[in-house]
Amino acid sequence: MLSLTQANAGHISEVVAVAQPIAALAAHDPGAWQQLFDEYYRKMYSFAYVRTGDTTAAEDIAAEVFVAAAKGIASYKPTGAPFASWLYRIARNLTADHLERLRRRPAVPLDSVELASSAWDAGIDDATDIARAMTHLTKEQQEVIVLRFFNDCSLQDAADAMGKNVGAIKLLQHRALGALRRQMTSPEQGGLKR
Repeated sequence: MLSLTQANAGHISEVVAVAQPIAALAAHDPGAWQQLFDEYYRKMYSFAYVRTGDTTAAEDIAAEVFVAAAKGIASYKPTGAPFASWLYRIARNLTADHLERLRRRPAVPLDSVELASSAWDAGIDDATDIARAMTHLTKEQQEVIVLRFFNDCSLQDAADAMGKNVGAIKLLQHRALGALRRQMTSPEQGGLKR
């Protein structure tokens, strides 16, 4: 059993490990920003693309995430949530702003989004089937599917990014997967099963 001192020392070392890259970002170290961009650009792009259905808008939003992060890094306060959750929250807000400006429900052609989980591949001919089925999901259901399965976020990371608790994310994911399954297997409901 860990003593209180050992537990505090472990927590302090985790905080220091997270604080060092953030300090480099706050100092506007080009190498730190390039590493952050390399690690998260594609994820931010995928997140925005699924919501907007527009490659150009998704590219713009993904780039804007890093501009907003650079502007806000000085006021960033670690909350215990992964740093990526802060980026997803920025992406979510920018995407919502974009969609509000367009005043339309997004089309979601996912044919160019890479599938991160081999579980999606079973019995599905191609990503176009998923794309068509995803258009029938709500915006939040689309978000949770993208975060959890395309961007490989944990339940806690998805909860932090969407501003919900883990229980709400589990329920939303369950409902989203059920709706997706129904769309892909029910021809009488406009499903994609052949």
